[in-house]
Amino acid sequence: MRNRFLKLAFANLLIFCQPADAAPVSDGQKDLSPSERIDQLVMRGLRDKGLRPNPIASDEIFVRRAYLDLIGRIPTRREVTGFLESEIPGKRKRLVDSLIGSDGYVSHQYNYWADLLRAKTAVSGNNQSIPAGMAYERWIKNSIRENRPYDEMVYELVTATGSSWENPAVGYYLRDYGMPLDNLAITTQVFLGTQIVCAQCHDHPFDDWTQMDYYHLSAFTYPLVTTNSHPLQKEAVELLESRKNGKVSKARQTELRKAFSEILFPVRFNNVLETNRKLKLPHDYQYDDAKPKSVVKPATIIGNEAIVSPAKSTVDAFGDWLTSEENPRFTRVIANRMWKRAFGVGLIEPVDDIKEYSKPSNPELMSYLEKLMIDLEYDLQAFQRSIYQTKTYQREASPEVPPPGAPYYFEGPVLRRMSAEQIWDSLVALTVERPDEPSAGRELLAERRLKTVELVAESIYDQSPAEFLRNGQEIAKVQKQLAAEIEEAQQKVQEARMTEDPDLIKSASDEARSIRQKLYSIVEDKVYRAKLEEKLASFETTPLSENDDATSLLADLAETVSEGGGMAKAGGNSMAMSGKGRTGGVIEKLVDAVLAEETAKVTRERKARQSRHAEAWKIDSKKEEKAYNSFIKNTRKMQRASEMNSPAPPNHFLREFGQSDRELVENSSSEASVTQALAMLNGPVLNAVTNRYSVLTRDMKGEQFSNRLDTIYLSMLSRLPTPEERAIFREAWQADPGTGTVKGIVWTVLNTRQFLFIQ
Repeated sequence: MRNRFLKLAFANLLIFCQPADAAPVSDGQKDLSPSERIDQLVMRGLRDKGLRPNPIASDEIFVRRAYLDLIGRIPTRREVTGFLESEIPGKRKRLVDSLIGSDGYVSHQYNYWADLLRAKTAVSGNNQSIPAGMAYERWIKNSIRENRPYDEMVYELVTATGSSWENPAVGYYLRDYGMPLDNLAITTQVFLGTQIVCAQCHDHPFDDWTQMDYYHLSAFTYPLVTTNSHPLQKEAVELLESRKNGKVSKARQTELRKAFSEILFPVRFNNVLETNRKLKLPHDYQYDDAKPKSVVKPATIIGNEAIVSPAKSTVDAFGDWLTSEENPRFTRVIANRMWKRAFGVGLIEPVDDIKEYSKPSNPELMSYLEKLMIDLEYDLQAFQRSIYQTKTYQREASPEVPPPGAPYYFEGPVLRRMSAEQIWDSLVALTVERPDEPSAGRELLAERRLKTVELVAESIYDQSPAEFLRNGQEIAKVQKQLAAEIEEAQQKVQEARMTEDPDLIKSASDEARSIRQKLYSIVEDKVYRAKLEEKLASFETTPLSENDDATSLLADLAETVSEGGGMAKAGGNSMAMSGKGRTGGVIEKLVDAVLAEETAKVTRERKARQSRHAEAWKIDSKKEEKAYNSFIKNTRKMQRASEMNSPAPPNHFLREFGQSDRELVENSSSEASVTQALAMLNGPVLNAVTNRYSVLTRDMKGEQFSNRLDTIYLSMLSRLPTPEERAIFREAWQADPGTGTVKGIVWTVLNTRQFLFIQ
């Protein structure tokens, strides 16, 4: 069957019309809108180079492109037909207005910024950092949703201090835990379009930056410290020394340090402090402008000098300088990035390696976009409206991306393959209803994780040094008692792994985990319980364990965040917060009580949705109910990429199609691979899209072959099939009726260039 359809897959190549004659360009600027002024400057650039613009794209091409570029997925059949059938004047402008700022826009923009900022669910590469990672994710999404001015957003990122539950923007520094110099290199690359990382170890070989320049700039933010310690540790040891009138032995200090670490374990990877520490040159500094290990003073390397005063910290001074409209790079970089998002190529390339001699392909247009960004006060939604409402954006795509180093003058956008997230989110839209709706379940899970850490932190940080010392001494005794058991269990795990017997490995691991759980429970009982039970007493709620629906909900949520990624449900201790593995400890009970209303709301919404489906989809038998439950279970994994762990596990569809691993800035890929073809051929995604309960299949219920073909084409390609395509499918269907199945047709269209590319 599929071999027959390959004819159509190869036949569906893009056809581009010859460009029409360009209209004359007027030099007049009076009363022009920003979009019109942009068009004028693009046309002037084309005229100067003897080029003509591409023709205006058809409504079918435009509606699909606008949805993919602005909200990250293809439009549904209803969205397509609504647009194509509309005769309202200026409907393209209206469409752009309606998409920018929508839930889908937030989702798609988040994917972009998560890639730039390397945002990860386990933000520091450690499972304990999941609460901070999820808080950071929410902060980015909320900033996009609220349309916070870009300069304010960046300022808050680079000056962030505090704890993740108080200031989620600290995720920016937690992402590079313990690596302040590396973080500075990321800052300059993302926000200044300048790569100075080479200068961390030596003078830059291809640019003017020196190692001293790098250290001068790093000195601004070096006082920010990502830490897992707390002042109580030092105060407790000092208290013990004062009681003993002398130094505590090293052995005793080591015991206490381990005990304090165990107590603070639940709140690790959540704090950024501003200190007075000074940056020093490395011990092997080799240049003659300073001596090794010399203290370095903060100094900028581009534009005006940052103003440091007794009333302003170096961190705040850095934030002011970085985000100032007078900083020559800050505005240019974001304007250039937003332009590239719309057209596939920046006015300056590469967008994150701009040098002093870098020149835009259209200098006048670049200058205007910078001015527009400033005039709009860094309102990214307004700026993007100005771009996406241009005639330049509405033109047919150029089929070839210019080679590296070659300028592009924007006859239209360039042809691009969808990103991994766009492909996935488009398949999600074909499968589930309301695909853009934020996941209330993920929001609840994030809130539970963060609330857990916050409550534990309060129970610890509110202790006096004497209390903290007493607790540390008690836990040190427990650790001594359990040390032999823990060591023996760890040895069993190592021996089991050598045998490669999965049952033996599981048994040994479970035993080791149970011993660790015993320690966690003791810490909870002796250190956290007293203060947390006081809070718990103020709540009057039904225990969650008596609510089967809520327990089931939390179990499902825990599965979605831990599945495939090796992510512990609660950072590895007794803070189990959802579903399977619930311990019933005081922390868990208190989180249940604090978030009882939110949990009940999500549970009610879930039940209401199931009831609505049962009635609308005629699920009135045990067999139907079983099939429906199977579909729902599978589609819980089919949420938009922005509502999933970031990045997805290594073998996930998203990663197969090039999703960034979030280790490097903009590290995604659009290269084709054999595994991508296999994912399209027989992966679970195709089964979900063609399931009897999917949006696509329900839209076709009762339709004849020709109508079914129309629905698939409108849903996937935003257009009706051509006479030639109808003939090919009809011929194949008559030869083998099985080829006319939904799965057969969908598979064929999925594997065409027209589906995977943005025209």
